[in-house]
Amino acid sequence: MGRLSISTQIKTVTVDPERPERVYVAGPTGVFKSDDAGQTWQSASGGLEGIEVLALSLDPAKQDRVFAAAADGRVFTSDDGGASWRPWAK
Repeated sequence: MGRLSISTQIKTVTVDPERPERVYVAGPTGVFKSDDAGQTWQSASGGLEGIEVLALSLDPAKQDRVFAAAADGRVFTSDDGGASWRPWAK
């Protein structure tokens, strides 16, 4: 864990309404997650390497499910809070 680089380009920020200390950010360099309100960050891009993420959304029915919309139109989902991602199948 560490700090985000000053050069990290952030395209989207999402705060977990059930756990406001959990914050996700994403952009051309990947998805990052903080569990301490932004004091420290960890990569949450497993499976999204090389994919620019433009938007993130949390599933209100499942606490650790996150959706990521890629710049190329694909949608990915994570059921483990961003630790791993896979293409979303409706």
